[in-house]
Amino acid sequence: MNIQLSELKINPAKYFDLAKTADVIVTRHGQRIGRIVCEEKAAKLDKANAFIELMELKSSPSKPDDTVYDSVKEERLRGKGMLE
Repeated sequence: MNIQLSELKINPAKYFDLAKTADVIVTRHGQRIGRIVCEEKAAKLDKANAFIELMELKSSPSKPDDTVYDSVKEERLRGKGMLE
């Protein structure tokens, strides 16, 4: 459902109630400027997207991180004269 911004300003509660059953697209001068969606539907979509991202992370192997301080490695390099 498309509505003009001026209509939304007049009766915002009406359009937030309508958003419980369908997305409400807000326009100004014929251009889309926003969308009102049901919070419950948006929360479910956010959870689904987070789950997909998590599964993508699990499927890719992790890369070693050399930024972690390793005192044993430092001492070994000092012993070899590679660190001052």
